[in-house]
Amino acid sequence: MKLYFLILFLFLINSPVFSQSDESNDTATSLTDSVISNVNDSLVAQSDINGIINYSAVDSAVFDFKTDKLYLYNNAEVTYQDLKLNSGIIIIDRETQILEAIGIPDSLDNNNIVQLPLMFQGETKYEGSILRYNFKTQQGTVSMGYSDAEIGYYFGEKIKKVDSDIFFIKNGIYTTSTNKEDPEYYFLSPEMKVITDDKIIAKSVFLYIEGVPVFWLPFAIFPDRGGRSSGLIPPTFGDDATYGQYISKFGYYWAINDYLDVNGLISFFTRGRIDFSSRFRYALRYNFTGEVNAGYSRIRLGDDQDFNKFSSDEYLFSLVHSQSINPTTQLNANMTFVSGQSYYDNSSNNLNQLLRQNVISNLTLSKFWEGTPFSLSLNYSRDQNLVNGDIRENLPAVLFSNSTTFPFRDNNTTSFNSGNFYEYISYSYNGNFQHRRTKLNFVNSFSRDTTVRDSRLGFAHNVNLNFSPPSSNINITPFFNYTELWYTKSVIKSFNPIDSTVTTTDVEGFKPVRYFNTGVSVNTKLVGIFNPQIFNVTGIRHTITPSISYSYRPDFSNPSFGYFGTYVNQFGTEVKYSFFEREIFGGAPSGEEQSVNFNLNNLFEMKIKENDSVDNKFKLIEINAGAGYNFAADSLKLSELRTNFNTQIGQILNIGGSASFNFYKFDPVKRTRVNIYLWDSENKIADLTNFNINASTSYNFEFSNRENENDTLNRNPKEIEYFIPFTGTLNYNYSESKFDPLNVFRSSNLSGNLQFNLTQKWKLTFTASYDLLNKQINAPYIPAYRDLNSWEANFNWYPTGSFKGFRFEVRIKAPQLQDVKITKQTSNRGVFGDF
Repeated sequence: MKLYFLILFLFLINSPVFSQSDESNDTATSLTDSVISNVNDSLVAQSDINGIINYSAVDSAVFDFKTDKLYLYNNAEVTYQDLKLNSGIIIIDRETQILEAIGIPDSLDNNNIVQLPLMFQGETKYEGSILRYNFKTQQGTVSMGYSDAEIGYYFGEKIKKVDSDIFFIKNGIYTTSTNKEDPEYYFLSPEMKVITDDKIIAKSVFLYIEGVPVFWLPFAIFPDRGGRSSGLIPPTFGDDATYGQYISKFGYYWAINDYLDVNGLISFFTRGRIDFSSRFRYALRYNFTGEVNAGYSRIRLGDDQDFNKFSSDEYLFSLVHSQSINPTTQLNANMTFVSGQSYYDNSSNNLNQLLRQNVISNLTLSKFWEGTPFSLSLNYSRDQNLVNGDIRENLPAVLFSNSTTFPFRDNNTTSFNSGNFYEYISYSYNGNFQHRRTKLNFVNSFSRDTTVRDSRLGFAHNVNLNFSPPSSNINITPFFNYTELWYTKSVIKSFNPIDSTVTTTDVEGFKPVRYFNTGVSVNTKLVGIFNPQIFNVTGIRHTITPSISYSYRPDFSNPSFGYFGTYVNQFGTEVKYSFFEREIFGGAPSGEEQSVNFNLNNLFEMKIKENDSVDNKFKLIEINAGAGYNFAADSLKLSELRTNFNTQIGQILNIGGSASFNFYKFDPVKRTRVNIYLWDSENKIADLTNFNINASTSYNFEFSNRENENDTLNRNPKEIEYFIPFTGTLNYNYSESKFDPLNVFRSSNLSGNLQFNLTQKWKLTFTASYDLLNKQINAPYIPAYRDLNSWEANFNWYPTGSFKGFRFEVRIKAPQLQDVKITKQTSNRGVFGDF
């Protein structure tokens, strides 16, 4: 017996330390574990194992002294540092410090192996039929196993770990399919190298789809981590009707750090075209974000002897930037510089870009001073016409604003002193300085392209004064508006009787323009309430808001002001013109104004009792009407009557409309309205000159043959279960314009979109508009989407129109592998060529 304990003691002091875990509460076992733990520190130094190995098993844990091996049977488990292993059988060799794990036969079917090795090391999982691990080298192999990658997972006939984060795989398979037993697709390679959380490198790679080899690559590199990672951007291949065969958008993506990234792309065409493009993105949390895009296209079609020779250099540069410099200062930019529409025609398949006619750029620095009414903004704006090449720029535009201020109010009080009328006087100021440059292109009488450049300066000052005394019923507000314009140029016009032309000449020199208008406005509010107590209606409220204003402005075209000039044309008629008609803010208004404007707003609301404690209030309809009368006009003193309305029927339908009525007779010879009231000439009050009505609705409902879950006995098992949710919008618009009754314009359009799921994986969308007058469909667009588990398919179809064609694409769903795709698209446009 003493000999037995001596042998056991010698084994303990010369072996790595193991800690057994057992679910039993036996105190003897606990004492044994504590003894092992107590000798842990002194024993670790004698082996290459840097920690305690804990183990457990359901059936037994047997140590063989002859072979120096520990055997764990049935649901065996071993943990060591960040390694955790579960298996049917685990064998640990004390001498070689090698662990081996295998499964066990199923108790009901000896041909079925269960409890196969499953090991976790950190966040990496390994499974297989046989697993070996060396505690000394921390290397191991897995036979017929697989392991999870950061993106997807990989199988292998043998997986060998050679470093803490490097594995070699023999006859390996990589896929992101969710079906581990029978993946829809996979990449097969005889040799793979896995660098954990970095990449998977494989050579002689075959892509299999549904078990069928599709194509072969000499090598492939797959990302093995989420987020951004640097690497090559694979190209697409195809044939273009104009530029021939191509390799498109081949390049490199560089994830510089967490705040910066950049890519560069190049496209080659066999018929004299090459494209370059690049995108640079940057971001710093809570400070700024931005993106810079650049593109260049060089086109050389035909040789020197070719009559149809064509050459072109197209470019694009764009910048989007948003920055919060401090809580009161913002910098925002959205700028695009492009050579012309041909750049989008050749390089884009975005419908909005292909249809756009103008490119508008803005750069704005804005600042406000907290606790004051002052704000300042500096702006650069650019409007480029892509059709004719005209460019209009404001560089710079400076706007200083002083919002409504009560200069005589005591800032230490929170309310007005009703005894001092001057406390109700307020003013506001806006100063706007602009430097405008224009470049206009046109064809002159000799059929030559001509470019005209112009530059103008202007400074506008606007001061508004108001007096708003408090009133319980009627609000009376006198006002005075003053505008002063500063210019460095003006124009004069002269008539040449020889060729009957008018010459406009710029005159340099500082020229101010001053004008004003003054008046008073009055408004009140009347409320009527009706309590019908019908059904659940507890009240109807009618709110009437009438307002009337009077405005006076002198005739600033009077020669005494010096803002207008005249010349006599070939018919002997004196023509009046403004000296400042070319300037940024225009000139002073012409014609005296003594006008009275009326407006009446009607709002109907209803309250419905939902339950004993809750009432629901909603708007029934709102109607507005307004007109004016100018006492100083020499004719047509009464303006048009303008009306509009809007209403909402529950959450189902929105209806709105507007109409204009003219009170004067239309002269068919002069093709204009004359100073004769319709009630004097045609015994009617007014003509309808404009009318518009629109109705819109959105819907969300579903069709299903699903029955009550409890009613399963009567269900036909052969019946296909379907569940089809519908969402969409429907809009109708009718407009009619007949200012000239002899030339009436009408339009009637029905538009909408419908989106529904035929199944959980099929999604269809229909978008179109229908011209009810011309009986034609406009811009139909039908996209379809199919979820293919690990893959996804998109089909976009334009049945008619200038962009008639389709695009079909099937690609891997995993974001890092979306460049693995099959695409087919057809159109008569460049980049829509066959793939």
